[in-house]
Amino acid sequence: MSSTRSSARLIRLLSSVVLLALGTTVLTSCDDHPSRAKAHDARGTALDGGMQSEAEISFEHAQVGAEYWVSLPQTGNRSAKPLTLLDAEITQVPAGVKVLEYKAVSGNDTEGHAMGVSLTGADAGEIERARDVAGRPVRVKAHRVSDVYYLARVKVTGTVHGSLDDCRYRYRQGSTEYRQDLPCVTRIRLGAPLKLRD
Repeated sequence: MSSTRSSARLIRLLSSVVLLALGTTVLTSCDDHPSRAKAHDARGTALDGGMQSEAEISFEHAQVGAEYWVSLPQTGNRSAKPLTLLDAEITQVPAGVKVLEYKAVSGNDTEGHAMGVSLTGADAGEIERARDVAGRPVRVKAHRVSDVYYLARVKVTGTVHGSLDDCRYRYRQGSTEYRQDLPCVTRIRLGAPLKLRD
């Protein structure tokens, strides 16, 4: 009888501990994340990707082991309020290509938006020398195109199947952070190396 009573007491005690643990988990989940999740999930519509969002860029001279700069669309603010660009990335990277880093530069330093694929190193010239502002906020006025654009430094690791697709931008407008995906397609394939001019 006493062993039955103590077993029942132990079961009640364990049930209370489990319910208390579950309650704590639920409370922690609700208290910790709602505003962050909401800000992170806010989907924006203020950006415009211009011509590059409407075109497919092809580069058929890639070499295994070589590194290239791939440009992302230069964004415009099509809304009636200013915004601040925070960062950008390519969301779909095929096998055979590895993204090493992102860079953000002003078109004023590179004679305009270097749309396409360029070799890294001395052959990339102005892109390499341009001041990198990635990680710094970039203010874009209402109905204006940003003078800053983003580039991805990629390394070709093997045969490339597929394209680098979809560019995701994060920006702040007012007190809300948004993310917006813009179409972008860069097709890289192995082929004869480009002959560089002296």
